[in-house]
Amino acid sequence: MRVLIAGAGIGGLTAALTLLNKGFDVAIYERSLQLEEVGAGIQIGPNGTKVLYALGLGAALAQAAFKPQAAEMRLGDSGRVIFSLPLGETIEHRYHSPYLNIHRADLHRILVDAVRQKSPNAIHLGYEVKELHQTDAHVTLHFLNGESAQGDVLVGADGVRSVIRKELFDIEDGQFTGMAAWRMTIPTHRLPQNLVPPNATVWVGAGKHVVTYYLRGGELVNLVGVVEQIDWPYDSWTCRGNKHDILASYEGWHPTIRRIMEAGDEMEYYQWALRELAPLVTWSKGRATLLGDACHAMLPFMAQGAVMAIEDAWVLAAKLAAYPQDIAKALQQYEDTRKPRTTKIQATARRNGLLYHQATPSKQLLFYSPLWLVSRLTPNFFASQLDWLFAEDVTRIS
Repeated sequence: MRVLIAGAGIGGLTAALTLLNKGFDVAIYERSLQLEEVGAGIQIGPNGTKVLYALGLGAALAQAAFKPQAAEMRLGDSGRVIFSLPLGETIEHRYHSPYLNIHRADLHRILVDAVRQKSPNAIHLGYEVKELHQTDAHVTLHFLNGESAQGDVLVGADGVRSVIRKELFDIEDGQFTGMAAWRMTIPTHRLPQNLVPPNATVWVGAGKHVVTYYLRGGELVNLVGVVEQIDWPYDSWTCRGNKHDILASYEGWHPTIRRIMEAGDEMEYYQWALRELAPLVTWSKGRATLLGDACHAMLPFMAQGAVMAIEDAWVLAAKLAAYPQDIAKALQQYEDTRKPRTTKIQATARRNGLLYHQATPSKQLLFYSPLWLVSRLTPNFFASQLDWLFAEDVTRIS
């Protein structure tokens, strides 16, 4: 069976590697002319690392990633800890797989190398999809460069602005959520020693929050600062920012946050519009289906966007391998398996955004005091509340 994949991001590459391991003929078509370093840090919970380790990437991940010692929430102005959830060896023992922070570009490189090792010519660059056509026997992609490709199955892993989704269902880009994210990575040597806790930390405040954690074994500090804003006035969904604007957005915040923000140079400040895609009625049509942000783009407040694409990839490959003679059944089972979980995580991420942005001290006291109290009276409470998320092991699915 020949599987065409539109998009060489984390989801598309994970799907390609999983399918190649199962003996499928795979071709990936990426519109960019080169695979270059993009984005900033991402967090990969145990439910995601289980898949990556099952694909044989454990050694490469260990060299590139950082293992945070805890996940914690702090007040953005005072730095007071609201709660702390042990990670490190504790979470690895509980879920039999680690929690990792990794630069998106590093994970991307690891996946590219693994795919090319299995199939040196699987990735095709400079192929932007124009349209697709299906028959009972095949699906064909037509590209803007005039070429075309034919396969038995098509996977649209081309992100929140998916051309494949538009072709299948006439559904446009995800909607702007009224929030934008500052993102920057700072070499640790620019900062005072031990300024940043070795944790995945959410700093919360009125109408905004910040996330900080280390990357590359502690060589980099990753900062994401999310602010509420009425609209996004730019044509592109990303734009270059500046130090003055990010510091103005976080006036009065804890010195740790402001010190990180001050440490960047003018080429290191970027801002992203945060978009979300409403749950789709269906992901599949004929011989084509969607994966990752193309079908369930979500707010990043569960740190599960990339992980959901990784889980999707494994389940899709498992179902195609289980029903190679019945593609419709394979795609329906893939969708039935994945949709309830991704829809729940989308909704939970949305609620977390409200939790992080309590607008007044009285609301902060109302929402955060119970979290502080529970964390001290029943330290295992928060861990147990995440079992539904982190205990999932899609590598058991066949």
